Amino acid sequence: MKIARLPIELIALAVVMAVSVLLVLRVPPARQDTVLASYSTDLAGRTPHQRYNARRAAAALDGVVVKPGATFSFDKIVKGWTGDQGFLRAPVSYNGTLIDDYGGGVCETSTTIYNAALLAGLQIVERHSHSFSPSYAPPGRDAAVAYPSADLRFVNTYPWTITLHVRPWGNRLVCQIQALHNTQAKVLLYSRILGRTAPSDAPVTPGAGMRRTRWQLQGRDGLRVAIFRSWYENGAEIKTEEISDDTYLPISRVAWEQ
Repeated sequence: MKIARLPIELIALAVVMAVSVLLVLRVPPARQDTVLASYSTDLAGRTPHQRYNARRAAAALDGVVVKPGATFSFDKIVKGWTGDQGFLRAPVSYNGTLIDDYGGGVCETSTTIYNAALLAGLQIVERHSHSFSPSYAPPGRDAAVAYPSADLRFVNTYPWTITLHVRPWGNRLVCQIQALHNTQAKVLLYSRILGRTAPSDAPVTPGAGMRRTRWQLQGRDGLRVAIFRSWYENGAEIKTEEISDDTYLPISRVAWEQ
């Protein structure tokens, strides 16, 4: 009995198809990253230039990967916020004085990332508070940045890579910290007011070079506030640490003299 021989082209095609099937079977599944923590701040009360600067800084940080044991640095990634880098002049606080300068609003981006890092359980190695407590974050949970003198830095203490996603969502700025693995611990933040200073009155004559819209007429208390972070597993507290102890100056009540 004669056995029919297959043409060499059919044999080659069969081999290619078999190899293709093996390759498909060996392709790993798509990544399903877990959100370790998420935090958002409100952009609605900011000036258009502040919102623009916050979003521009966020775009530079969106998708940043931090490997296990590596240190995230806000300043090293954004690398300043001058006019040459496309940032706009906007209200920014310098030693308690509100002036127009390039990059006003960038601190909201650093603050959003800072809170997400806290909730993700990451180790904070550098963070600075403002002279006055900003309105877009609870007292004690802001993160001021000033290139290159004041940075926000934290260490990825997990044995896996983490990815930052920093994006505007409507009138909010959102930071999500994601990883391929999750942690069993739940992180909670809480504050403790340690002191309060009432604002004083500051009479101002209209037309004296002050813009009324730049002042909070009702004033704001000065505060000393401590922030704590606790880890929980299966509903039981396993660790608590003090994160910061900050003092904010009061904002004077403005009385306009006619």
